[in-house]
Amino acid sequence: MKDCCELTKFSPEQKQLLQDVLESLESGEDEDTQVQKMSALMMSMILQSLKGYDRFDSPMIHFAAVLGIVEDENRLRRGDEYSYMLAGFMYYVRVLFVEYTLPAATRAEQTAEDIDRFLELRKKYLVVGSYSPCSFLIKMLGYGKTMSMQKINQPSITWTRSE
Repeated sequence: MKDCCELTKFSPEQKQLLQDVLESLESGEDEDTQVQKMSALMMSMILQSLKGYDRFDSPMIHFAAVLGIVEDENRLRRGDEYSYMLAGFMYYVRVLFVEYTLPAATRAEQTAEDIDRFLELRKKYLVVGSYSPCSFLIKMLGYGKTMSMQKINQPSITWTRSE
C-alpha cells in the first residue's frame, strides 16, 4: 500500500489545498474552517478535467483503483466485491457536488440561475463522456454491474437422488 500512497498524482492546486488542510488540522483551527478547506480540496478533485491527461492523474480515480485491490490475497476484487464500494463512493461525491452547487443553507433563496449553473456543472463533470473522474467511475460502476450480472451463481439448494 505504501506504493499506492506515493504514486498518487495531485495537481499543483490540489497539493496546495492538501497542505492547507494539513496545516489547519495541525494548528487546531475551528471545525468550520477545517470543513471549508476539506470541501475545497474535495471539489478540486471532483471538478477536475481530464482532457489531455491520463485518467490515473486524478486522485479520485487512483483512490477508486486502490479500493479494488485485495492486498492480503494479492489480487483485484471481483465485480460483486467492488461495485458496492464504488457506488458508495459515487454517492458521497454526488452529495458533495450538490452541496457545493446548491448549498442547503440557501435552498430557499436559490434562483433559476443557480439551478442552471448546477445543471451546467453536472453536465460538465458528473456524466459519462465528460472527461472527468466521475465519468470514468460511472463507467467502472456499470462494468462491475454487468460483470456481476453475468457471474454464474452457485446453486443455493442441492439434492441427491435416493436409491
